Amino acid sequence: MRILLVALNAKYIHTNLALRYLREGVRTLYPDVLLKEFSINDHLDRIAGEIYEAKADVVGFSCYIWNLKETVEVIRQLHPVCPNTRFVLGGPEVSFESEEFLLEHPEVDALVIGEGEKTILELLKAWQDGHDPSHVQGIAWTKNGKIMLNPAPVSPLSMNDLPFPYTEDEDFTGRLVYVETTRGCPFNCQYCLSSTFQGVRFLEPERFRKMFRQLLKNGARTIKFVDRTFNANKRHALGILDIVREESELHSDAKSIRVHCEMAGDLLDAEWMDYFRNYPRGLVQLEIGVQSTHQPTLKIVSRPQRFKEWKKYIAEMRCFGIPLHLDLIAGLPEENWLNFRTSFNEVYETDPDMLQLGFLKVLKGSGLRLQSSRYGLLFVPDPPYTILETKDLSHSEILQLQHMESILDKYYNSGKFEHALRHVLKLFPTPFDFYHKFAELWHKKDWFSRQWQGKALFDKLWEFLQDVQDAEKREGMDIIPWNIIRDALRFDYYMWERPNIIPDYLQDENSLELEKRTDQWKTMQDKIRKDAYWEMIIPEVKKMDRRQWNRNTAIAYFTSDLLQESNRPCWYLFHYQQGKVKAYRYEES
Repeated sequence: MRILLVALNAKYIHTNLALRYLREGVRTLYPDVLLKEFSINDHLDRIAGEIYEAKADVVGFSCYIWNLKETVEVIRQLHPVCPNTRFVLGGPEVSFESEEFLLEHPEVDALVIGEGEKTILELLKAWQDGHDPSHVQGIAWTKNGKIMLNPAPVSPLSMNDLPFPYTEDEDFTGRLVYVETTRGCPFNCQYCLSSTFQGVRFLEPERFRKMFRQLLKNGARTIKFVDRTFNANKRHALGILDIVREESELHSDAKSIRVHCEMAGDLLDAEWMDYFRNYPRGLVQLEIGVQSTHQPTLKIVSRPQRFKEWKKYIAEMRCFGIPLHLDLIAGLPEENWLNFRTSFNEVYETDPDMLQLGFLKVLKGSGLRLQSSRYGLLFVPDPPYTILETKDLSHSEILQLQHMESILDKYYNSGKFEHALRHVLKLFPTPFDFYHKFAELWHKKDWFSRQWQGKALFDKLWEFLQDVQDAEKREGMDIIPWNIIRDALRFDYYMWERPNIIPDYLQDENSLELEKRTDQWKTMQDKIRKDAYWEMIIPEVKKMDRRQWNRNTAIAYFTSDLLQESNRPCWYLFHYQQGKVKAYRYEES
């Protein structure tokens, strides 16, 4: 019997961990097992064609909120021309409301409910032996037109009994690879499916070492732990990170390796800070789900936390070179516009590397789904079940927050406007007010309907600031410090990439006047570039000839020193190399 396991990933660079567990478990009895990964952005005709040509007896799909629609379309396209092929689906998106799903999709033969490593093997044996799968635990299936539901096993699988998922020599270069060292979560968040089962199971650290070593050997450099709460057990988490460090140090390109962990802020403490202080910079990246700082909301969703207490660790971790992503969820119960504004501002002011503004997904099986009427949760009926309205937040307000999210990603999360934002935000009562007002202009101008190139984002911000100035003048005020903001924007412009032309609005009068005197301007630039000062602070200078040095640098004049927060005029040299930019203040020797 030939088995084909299929994943439609959200992006090409992603990999599917679940199917690799299943492949290794299945091949003990069914060596003719194939694995194919696609992207939801691929043409469904091509996906269906490749699956058809595999001539499999059983095709299994891994289903999530981001790929269920496309998966069903592929199966419907295949079913008429593959009458003898059985289609089985598994994953969180089909583990709840299974009976309704099978009634709506008669072309699907069975659903695996919950963990599938043991279930899928028993299901395949039943089909091969010509038996109905009535004895197989953890499936939903159809028998004589009637939906049958076999409950999942009471005792969950031990992680140490799972097959090793990465036995094959696959090329993971440039891909995001997933691993897990725990299953379960100590918390009971009502918006998350982890609340549907209790307890946390742990993988023996040395089993992880074998897996991590294999991944590095196969070119993986960005590895994400799918553990719901990586630091659920401190000793276990520290042991895993020790292995990450030990194995990474054996590679010549250790600096290109990064692991991503999702942690709970409430479980951080001084011992964690001492550990991170001595951890290799950039090796670990953390994501922490704050979700909200509104205590009544946190109580409803069963996720109490003391953000005001643990946020002190954020600045420490950033000093240790740990990139930090913080998450917020809009649309949670009892959080209105003003409450969410407070949550946003409190999290934003901690200055994370990335602030991910997400929107509640009212997932099948979640506690909030069961209580959606109580809290007035209106949501899209199809995956990903995004919130549309609550009794505390109108649909219009959610649309405004979605516009804000787009602006936040373009300007803050891109990391390209660090200096400009620092000064522009001073013009507004809070960060939330800036992003809201800026998003309103984008919406009014219909800018969201187009894809703008990077440099155009500077134009939009400048136009917004002019609108702010016009409004201030109408009120008899004009408090915008144009010189400082212009310097900050121009500095970010140079940090984006080496510019050929600087827009006039980013030039101050002194710079424009100096540029008009072309000889004097060029003489000053040449003097700065040729100064022996750079050989002391940029070692790469000695390896470049004059043409390379000129091509990889830019010289700019500023009326104030942004990095040293001084009002003194200064020159900066920007060094561009391998996609990275560094700025150096010119100190005349």
